Amino acid sequence: MLDTRNKAIICGINFGHDEDFNYSFSELKNLCEACQLDVVCEVVQNLNTPNTRYYFGIGKINELKNLVDFHQADIVIFDDELSPATLVNIMDEIEVEVIDRTMLILRIFEKRAKTKEAKLQVEIAKLSYLLPRLVGYHKNLSRIGGSGGSTHTRGSGETALELDRRHIEERISKLKSELADLSLNRLTARKQRIKNEMKIVSFVGYTNAGKSTTINTLLSVLNEDEENKYLYAEDMLFATLETSTRRIKLNNNHEFLLTDTVGFVSKLPHHLIEAFKSTLEEIRESSLIIHLIDSSSPYLDKQIETTNLVLKELGCENIKTLYVYNKIDLIKNMVFFNPIIKADLLISNKTNEGINELIELIDNNLFDDLKTTLLLPFSKGDIYNVLKLKANILSTEYLNEGIKVEVILSKHLYSLYQEYILK
Repeated sequence: MLDTRNKAIICGINFGHDEDFNYSFSELKNLCEACQLDVVCEVVQNLNTPNTRYYFGIGKINELKNLVDFHQADIVIFDDELSPATLVNIMDEIEVEVIDRTMLILRIFEKRAKTKEAKLQVEIAKLSYLLPRLVGYHKNLSRIGGSGGSTHTRGSGETALELDRRHIEERISKLKSELADLSLNRLTARKQRIKNEMKIVSFVGYTNAGKSTTINTLLSVLNEDEENKYLYAEDMLFATLETSTRRIKLNNNHEFLLTDTVGFVSKLPHHLIEAFKSTLEEIRESSLIIHLIDSSSPYLDKQIETTNLVLKELGCENIKTLYVYNKIDLIKNMVFFNPIIKADLLISNKTNEGINELIELIDNNLFDDLKTTLLLPFSKGDIYNVLKLKANILSTEYLNEGIKVEVILSKHLYSLYQEYILK
């Protein structure tokens, strides 16, 4: 793990698409900040394709080496994923640690993982990334010990590199087995929710769009004041990695689950998507997706595209999605606000603008309820108690024949109590 506030030089190639490059490179600087690195220099070269040996041309590599010496840089970070051979070649030339954007993101995830499941997922992703790059990392790669360490003895002609490779492969297999056990628990809980007909609302979006903060605001407005219900939220990339779920009950007795998911980022490492798939696939069980967007970002269109691509990869494109634009308090002139996808709602957690409307929007999209009138015999007081808990009672009248209840019912309750409906 990197020491706090190490000096970093960031490098990238502009392939002629200035907007895409500026977006990606700006984000790389933010990722460095999230990893507590000080960017002391930026090195950019305009090329049509990367140099197969050094990524940059040899002249730019020599310039980079001089800049490393001048700034006393601790690490050099490239915006694109480097091949194992290129990584080795660059390290041999500049003689400091070299990583790419993928490894930087993996290190951030490694620092932020708190739960056992998240730690397993991140370690699997990191080892899967390192495996083909052992030649480059071998000098600095510490032995990765499992419980009890390796039981292997060196075979005839077997190198330390081959032992490391075999050790890592076995470690990945062990981690995947542990993760599968945890995923079974998640699957059991998922089946129980389906059995209980509990609706799920998943908040998705780019990292730092404000998903956790928005859920906390909803909890506050709904007077869900128990301290342990609030999610950890901070203004940084990948503040949280854990999928958190909160149960919500509205005044009309509608109940559903709010789920906060890990944020997305451009060029999100494939290994991470694979490792987190058991968690991310929960989004596929959603009744409704809230795609939260940072409306103040100059790159919000790119962030929307990135999030939608990941959702498509997860097979979520057919789930109803609402586009909710957050942080509108930071927009100076709404006249110029024209994103690629029309907003279903504009909100601000700072001013609470649109928060009540968001609750109503979720409620209206989740529940297709039916208004009806029931006449319950006095002997069916237990049904009336169920209605008080599970339905929205509009009025109650006690008649000689029984209890007349004007009520809004879910389709499930409507089918259960059809015999008591007043014709």
